[in-house]
This record gives sequence, C-alpha cells and structure tokens, in this order.
Amino acid sequence: MGLPVLIWLILSACNSQNQGIVSLNELPQNRADYQSVMVAELSGHQTLPDGSKMVSRWSAYGRAQAKDYLKARLEELGLTAREHNYKAPNLSPAIDLILNPFKGSNVYAVLPATEESNEYVVLGAHYDTGKRGAPGAIDNATGIALIYSVLKELTQTDQRARNVMVVFFDQEEEELIGSQAFAGWLADTDWEVHSVHCFDMVGWDSNGDWAMETFSPNEQLSELYRQVAQKRGVPLFQKAINPVGFEVGATDFDAFVLPGFSVIGAGECYYHGDSSPYKDTPKDTYETVNFDYLLSCTQLVEEVIKSIVI
Repeated sequence: MGLPVLIWLILSACNSQNQGIVSLNELPQNRADYQSVMVAELSGHQTLPDGSKMVSRWSAYGRAQAKDYLKARLEELGLTAREHNYKAPNLSPAIDLILNPFKGSNVYAVLPATEESNEYVVLGAHYDTGKRGAPGAIDNATGIALIYSVLKELTQTDQRARNVMVVFFDQEEEELIGSQAFAGWLADTDWEVHSVHCFDMVGWDSNGDWAMETFSPNEQLSELYRQVAQKRGVPLFQKAINPVGFEVGATDFDAFVLPGFSVIGAGECYYHGDSSPYKDTPKDTYETVNFDYLLSCTQLVEEVIKSIVI
C-alpha cells in the first residue's frame, strides 16, 4: 500500500469518527429558559458555539445538522442516542431508476425503567421543516423542546415502572416518511408499547386561553389527558379518531393509528382555529413563539406521562 493511500485511509477514518460531533451551548437550569434556548438554536435565532446556525431543517444538510444536534442533546442527559436509518422507495419502482429513494434518520433514545419492564411509553415529534427557508420555530422546534423537557424531568425521578422512548422523526413534512418507517420498525420488535404520544406545534395561543388539542382513537388516553387538563384548569379540545378507514397524511400521529398502537396526538389548537399562521413559511420564527404557553403545555404533558410511568 502506497503512502498517499495510507494517509487517505487514516484521514477518512478520522473524518468518519468526527462526523456528528456537535459543540453545544450550555443550557440554563430553569425550564422556561432552556426551552427558549433550544427553540432559538433549532430555528437559527441563536448560533452554536462553532458559529454555525440551523437556518432551516428542510434540506438534507439542514436535517443532518438537526439530527446531530438532537443526538448531542440526548447524550447530554446521559442517554445513548441512536439513529434509526431508513430507505423508503418512491411510489413507482420505475421512478427509483430516475430519482433516489427517500432516505432519512430518526433519532431515538431510551430512558430505562428502574425496575424490570418490557413496556415502553413513546414520545415523538418531528424535526424537519416544511419548506426551504422555513426556520420551523413553532413547527416543530416547540414539540422537540416539550419532549426534551419532559424527558429531562423524568431522568431525575427515582422510580419508573416503564421504559420511556423519545424519538425525533425525520421527513414528517414529506408524507410522514420517517414516522411511518419508525412505526413499522417498532411493530416488528418484541417490545410492548404501552402508548405513543406525538407532539406537533405547541407555541401559539392568540386568544390567551391556554387551550390544547388532542386527537386519538384511544378513549383511555383521551380521558387521562382530559382529567389532567381539568385539574390544571386548561381547556382541552378533543377529537375522536375512528381508525376504520382512517387516512394517513397530516402529522406523525397518523402513522401509528393503522398499525393499531395506542396513540394520541397533542398540540396547539390546529383544528380549532388557534394555530400559527406562519407554518411552512420564513415567518415561523423564534419571535412568534409564546413560551409561556409552551411551558403550560409541557407541564400538562409531564403530569400525564408521569402518571403512566411512575
């Protein structure tokens, strides 16, 4: 082997090992403050220590940036962040000869139960944005911040009767490719999935009523959210889903309905007329996020999840 080839192999190995390494800003201790920082970083409002910005999470490059950032934040909590890599063919095999199949990476981590358990509670949110140039502050950096916050609080609990899996989905904006791939993979494991909770857009409350919206085919999950919301004095709009003839296509929640998971979706009132008008546009910025509302929703969801896990 010649010296130039040897040098090339060594440099390639080093580059491979260094891929995915992200320098992070230190998050504040206060929950409202660190949620604000995460949304700022994910939407390009705040730079990372190396001077880079996540301007948009639409392109392959922007999604890769976000993927590495999320893995680093999960590792920061002492968890092992993993990639669920998938390849989804185009609708017609003939198109695969012209266009590359869809490829992407969901990011997930498991916070184990403190006692032996094969049951998993799954918390999911997508990390991509809908258009080139869309910062995606509300859609869906807010969902990510909510899940991260609930996970962080759970890491500080002494007892957990069930495992908690957090997953950040790729390519939600491209017909739920990432979440459908993950749902299929999850169905093929021998894990017992207690429930799946998906969060999308949790940062807009124009009328100041703090209301949330849920949609689910599972009456027990819907009732649990209703009880916690009532206890907290938060209005809750609930949409019952009939899984028979259900059409996939709106958000990651949909990908888990037809396979038969106990699933619920939650967020701002998209179906009830109080949701960000800036979705999928360059105006979906950090400045439009109602962080008090995000915190209120986070606290409600945390209480729900703790009632299931602890």
